[in-house]
Amino acid sequence: MAITEVKKNVNISHANIQFICPVCKIRKYLEVPKSVIEEAKQLTTMSIASGLVCEHQFQAFVDKNYQVRGYQRVDFEFEQKVNQEKASDFSNIRQDDKELFENLVLEGNYVEYKPKKIESKKKEYIRNQESSSQKKKMTLKDIYNEFWELIDDDNDKFKDFIKNDLRRSQNPLL
Repeated sequence: MAITEVKKNVNISHANIQFICPVCKIRKYLEVPKSVIEEAKQLTTMSIASGLVCEHQFQAFVDKNYQVRGYQRVDFEFEQKVNQEKASDFSNIRQDDKELFENLVLEGNYVEYKPKKIESKKKEYIRNQESSSQKKKMTLKDIYNEFWELIDDDNDKFKDFIKNDLRRSQNPLL
């Protein structure tokens, strides 16, 4: 099944499905995006690459209730040894690149970068902004004292402050 449309604000939820290799009977739970199964008409065919559950590659057929209904062995698998070696060797990848790959959400043709560190920093920043805005509540007098040079002489809100302000009478330019 191919996902042909890009969805914005997708809430990606996953289901843990237990897969059993039809060759060696090793069991392993894999996290599968629910939308892949929900958008299929009947069964969803999933290709389980070698190395995900065990050393074998096989196909699994999953129904709408997230239950595996059957397996099929793969008789022959084309391999790209050069790419597989590079993909499995993370020793030459920088730490920030590893973090990039760990925070990528891939679902069909939908790709999203959701860094966990930035999300927590963003929440902390918003919390700090809210608390600092609450701390900075200025009175009318504080506002006048901060901006007295910019306030017109006939301003109604500040007329009491203007009348009693010695700075205005001493400043000939105003």
